[in-house]
Amino acid sequence: MINADERRVVAFHEAGHALVAYLLPHADPIHKVTIVPHGASLGVTQLLPQDDRHNYSRSFLLDNLAVQLGGRAAEMLVFGEATSGAENDLKVMTRLARHMVVSWGMSEKLGPLSFDTSVAPGEAPEIAFSEATGALIDAEVDSLVREAYRRAAGVLENFLPKLHILAEALLKEESLDSLQVARLIGERLVLQAVKFDKLEPEAN
Repeated sequence: MINADERRVVAFHEAGHALVAYLLPHADPIHKVTIVPHGASLGVTQLLPQDDRHNYSRSFLLDNLAVQLGGRAAEMLVFGEATSGAENDLKVMTRLARHMVVSWGMSEKLGPLSFDTSVAPGEAPEIAFSEATGALIDAEVDSLVREAYRRAAGVLENFLPKLHILAEALLKEESLDSLQVARLIGERLVLQAVKFDKLEPEAN
């Protein structure tokens, strides 16, 4: 059992994931959002790909990064501080951002190069890049993550009333399916017309 304050934080956290996923054009559709605890997770936002996907576009991956950060961005926006509830989100998001840079050549500064140093079991690891390149890799991963957070926070700030509506519905119902989310938020195609890329970045 979790207390009422923690339950409210979880509701806004999951509502943040769901709202960002619902509004960004390249994210997978929502299947279910729940604040019923599952194992170590206090809540879950499940996305359901429309087709089997074996290849990932940069646009899809960037939206996925923002979705992963939607929970943390909602916590900061509504409560003014972070919680430990984003632990798994941050692990998944950081791993994905690093793959984009070192394995998939999706860094604008580094270009279409691979810096993946993983090797097969039993093989000796090789240093494939200089210390300076390693620092640039870290900087590019950091840039992807900060931009993803900016986009997630921008979406939530622009649709703050919808975030509250979704969170309050979760507190009442505990679980929402895709149709219920759609009724609460509104027509997805209309909302996607908003130019999220025009939002001002956060001040350093």
